[in-house]
Amino acid sequence: MDFTFHPGVNGSKPWVEFYPYNPSLTAGYAFMAIFGITTIAHIILMFPYRAAYFIPLVIGGICETFGYYGRALSHNDRTGIGSWAQQQILILCAPPFVAATIYMVLGRIIRVLNAEHHSSIRTKWLTTIFVLNDIICFLTQIIGAGVQVTGDANLMDIGKKAVLAGLVFSLIIFLLFVWVAILFHMRLAKNPTLVVIQSPRLNWKRYMWALYASCAALAIRNLVRTIQFGANKTSAINTKEAYIYVFDAALMLVSMAVLAVWHPGMLIKKARKANEMEKRYGAMNQEGSNMQDVPLVSC
Repeated sequence: MDFTFHPGVNGSKPWVEFYPYNPSLTAGYAFMAIFGITTIAHIILMFPYRAAYFIPLVIGGICETFGYYGRALSHNDRTGIGSWAQQQILILCAPPFVAATIYMVLGRIIRVLNAEHHSSIRTKWLTTIFVLNDIICFLTQIIGAGVQVTGDANLMDIGKKAVLAGLVFSLIIFLLFVWVAILFHMRLAKNPTLVVIQSPRLNWKRYMWALYASCAALAIRNLVRTIQFGANKTSAINTKEAYIYVFDAALMLVSMAVLAVWHPGMLIKKARKANEMEKRYGAMNQEGSNMQDVPLVSC
């Protein structure tokens, strides 16, 4: 995203125009409300599913909520750095938080289905590797966005390049993660574990497809944002506000909403119960076997 610098005339101070359009007040408040509702839904769902691993996604939802509030505040104020910085930083930083939860979800699904042997990366390292890379992407983008807030032309250009680098790196890492998830899915479908065989009502594939849908929305968003930051300021992607709402706001909303409707916590909760029942059944069978081995004593 590029900015228009005005050097100032007749002794007036130079100033920056942050938007090539007047940000929509209605769209800003609408998405603020929708993200707020979706985030509250995730907060509520965390308790019955004991899904503390959804905390990063909730933080991402909060960022989106206040990010679009910042865009609403920018209406009729294209030169105000405060509201621009608010939406720029928060909307850019929300996806890494959502991605962190997605990374943790896959690791938990693999473990609860007793399918560690089907994972390309040891589950011990799976979440750690991707979350650490996610943190690197996050820091790169937050630093880049923070530098842009200075208002200095040279520093803002450096910040833009830093954000672009972070977006490219995050996209590569995310696509690698999706490939790992697909390989796991194919292997488990071909050679299902005992809990999958004995508990067909788990519908684990449904939750994997929900995870893919969330990933796809996030990946497309990152791709479009990468194109946006790499394009010049006169391109349609930088001069039409609709691109922000269609390829960022809407896609992020889909990514979050899908995981609320088909919450992975439901699968994990059911699978845990199935595993517990299997252990109890196995213990009862073992006790019965031991009883049969006890010799009868005649009086």
